[in-house]
Amino acid sequence: MTEDERARRFVARHFPETTRLLAEDRPDTVTVPTGDHGDVTLPEPFWCLGEHEFEGYREDIEHRGEDVVLTVPTPCHGEVKFTTLTLVQRPYSPTDQAVKVTAELDGDWHDLTSSELAAVADTLVALVVGPIHGVIERLQLLEGNAS
Repeated sequence: MTEDERARRFVARHFPETTRLLAEDRPDTVTVPTGDHGDVTLPEPFWCLGEHEFEGYREDIEHRGEDVVLTVPTPCHGEVKFTTLTLVQRPYSPTDQAVKVTAELDGDWHDLTSSELAAVADTLVALVVGPIHGVIERLQLLEGNAS
């Protein structure tokens, strides 16, 4: 199985909107109007949702994938958003043209490589095992039902 086939199988399993788009007959290229270079035609990655609007500058052209919204349950509001993750690539960026994940953290968007995203995931696990679990234990003591 080729790398592209593996990627498509993974996407089909985890990203339903992208899978729907893949089933459509989509062109391999997209043309994006820009203010500084006119119409720019470039390859369209299979994972891109294909939503390209006018860009003032060619370097601002961006491929975006499907949002993966991570939620946590709350007793008062049900599921609430914790963060959103999205594949992104800026093919004409003067500083970084690699595919990354952009993660919404503390109201800002942060572009992360796979290893940087893994470090964020590891940190979340460490927070659950450490400080969050410590707060749970203190709360249980205050509630009078320590386990």
